[in-house]
Amino acid sequence: MKVVVDGVELDLPAGTSAIDAVFQSGGDVPYFCAHKYLSPVGACRMCLVESGSPRKNPDGTFVMEGEGDAATPKIFWFPKPMASCTMQATEGMHIRSAKTSPVVAKAQAGMMEFTLLNHPLDCPTCDKGGACELQDRAFEYGYGASRFGFDRRHADKHYPLSEYVILDQERCIHCKRCVRYFEEVPGQEVLDFIERGGHTFIDTEEGGLPTGFQGNITDICPVGALLDNVARFRGRNWEYDHTPTTCTLCPVGCSITVDARNGRLERIVAGENRDVNEAWICDAGRFGHSFASADRLTVPLVRGEDGQLHAATWDDAINAINRGLAGQNMDDLALYIGSDSTLEEGLALESLAEQTGTKHVDHWPRYEVSLTAPAATLTDVATADLVVVIGADLGEEAPVLELRILEMLRGGILPAEFDHGTAIADLRLIERPVRKLEKLIVIGQESRLWTHAGTRIPANGMSGVTRLATPDTDDLRAALKALEAAEKPVIVLGADALNGASGSFASAVAGLAARTGAKVMAIPAGPNSRGLAALNLVPRAGGLGYAQLAQAPAAFISRLDPGVTARGFTVVHDTHLTATAQRADVVLPALTNYEKRGTTVNLEGRLLSLSQAALSSGEAADLIRTLGALAEALGVRTKVRGLKSAQALAAARFGLKLDSVPERGVIHPLPSAPTAPTALTHTPRLWTERMQVRRDDVERAEHINSLGGMTLPMLSIQPGGDD
Repeated sequence: MKVVVDGVELDLPAGTSAIDAVFQSGGDVPYFCAHKYLSPVGACRMCLVESGSPRKNPDGTFVMEGEGDAATPKIFWFPKPMASCTMQATEGMHIRSAKTSPVVAKAQAGMMEFTLLNHPLDCPTCDKGGACELQDRAFEYGYGASRFGFDRRHADKHYPLSEYVILDQERCIHCKRCVRYFEEVPGQEVLDFIERGGHTFIDTEEGGLPTGFQGNITDICPVGALLDNVARFRGRNWEYDHTPTTCTLCPVGCSITVDARNGRLERIVAGENRDVNEAWICDAGRFGHSFASADRLTVPLVRGEDGQLHAATWDDAINAINRGLAGQNMDDLALYIGSDSTLEEGLALESLAEQTGTKHVDHWPRYEVSLTAPAATLTDVATADLVVVIGADLGEEAPVLELRILEMLRGGILPAEFDHGTAIADLRLIERPVRKLEKLIVIGQESRLWTHAGTRIPANGMSGVTRLATPDTDDLRAALKALEAAEKPVIVLGADALNGASGSFASAVAGLAARTGAKVMAIPAGPNSRGLAALNLVPRAGGLGYAQLAQAPAAFISRLDPGVTARGFTVVHDTHLTATAQRADVVLPALTNYEKRGTTVNLEGRLLSLSQAALSSGEAADLIRTLGALAEALGVRTKVRGLKSAQALAAARFGLKLDSVPERGVIHPLPSAPTAPTALTHTPRLWTERMQVRRDDVERAEHINSLGGMTLPMLSIQPGGDD
């Protein structure tokens, strides 16, 4: 359809909102209540525009003005400015924004004046200062001065909605974003407006906010009314170093921005990735970052003759490793890493294993099954007409996947995309959407998603798949029938289904997928388990896996905390002095994934990039550099000596260009490497013990390396001790 905006003719898809039409033309419209992934409601009245449309005669022809060849359809203008976020652009519509209409400019300035009527003048002390939509729009569209001299309203300024979210009622402009968010995204109707007029405020009757996704309201609040209590008063927006990167707490791979100040990680906010997390992240990803700047290991530690750990240089640590492994066969050295390691780090470990000839290689957590069924993407989940979740607790395994399933229940409407980005107001999204619970079947143990399912069938472990394939109850027969009747079904498999699964299970899944035409999303055990599964990082024939760590003659353990060490010499590479590190002979400081450059592969097989945030980590090193130091101590030379050589190896082996992964990532099929029995059961847990560090604990904590360099005090830790 043709739409004219400020004299510019555009060709837009049907159903486009007027506000998106203005932005598509290169113009600008101020708004507070609209949000890309929420329903448009026209609450703030800031996005006013003048609009008019042609009319038709009874015979179907347009009412014309002018004569002859110069005649054009006459535009009938609405008498007053209209909210553009709730108005649909139609064929032939003309729209005028403040750019060309003095009427609109005056109306928007008047609305800004009303919005600021009771707003407190506390910008210098507000965390949102410098990143506040109200500040920006008041400067751009306001009068610049107030005509009202009376006192503003007063309300609670530090009202805790929960442990993590603080409400400043005076700053609230009643845009209703937070209320709509809970109703439309996680499906939790907990916030609402209370009282009327100038006494209106938001609150929850339950006396708290539900855990899981509450922190997203601090991102979408256009002012400083809703604040992240973990990051509150930590710095001003312009003082932060903003680093867009990928979250690696779970296999979803959400887009985030890491905000650091003076070398400390102070805040994490959600980034937008339409294909993965849209604009949402879970509470663990947002609030669980305090550990990254608390009690960090920043220099190597070497156990002395007195049995205690002492600060050392990297050269001292390399010499200690050389002495500790002297006389030890290189092929007896076990190499174990965490499954949140990057793809490049996995290639480095694989290369070192090849050079040493060791059979003892593993990454944890992992499952031992490799599925051949068609893989589903997160977009497939969001747009499916039936989702069957088997053996999964998404709140612990992949929280944002739960939001994509809830998006499916409310119709699977994905906002359109324009040149200016995601649609600001998609008119297909509505308030209080009706969720079609019959489109979700949950088979397994009770979880948070359980309450949203139309069909709930208790089952244990892998029995959920086998029982669905050969149903023995009416509920299971009905579930299989619904799966066969669906046009775009998706099956989601979680830890209870995948733990201990073997080849017969993979065949059962493939058969069920072929029978029903379903795509399958198997949630990996670790954040990058799917990427590392493409490498040969499992025990070779006769090798010891991670479960047999205590039997290994010697071991190198990176960012894992089993609580035990090898029976011989043990090197630990970690960010903190864990229980395992306390028992080690040499401890090497590691980087968190907030500080790494590299690539991870999420649960849908999407390559996503990690960027290095500006955190103080002393002499800590990533796994690639650490393995280089280990190789030096062993007297071997590996193919991977740095990030670029690892990326070159990935390009030669898989055809991957890891140095130029698109911002939204790219799905690239990776081959499945050999699997091996794990002898362990993986229990997903999103909030780990180290993430439970609270901000006040961070402030009181003394960093292990607080004195820096070689002046670190001697640590009184005995081998095998718990102190």
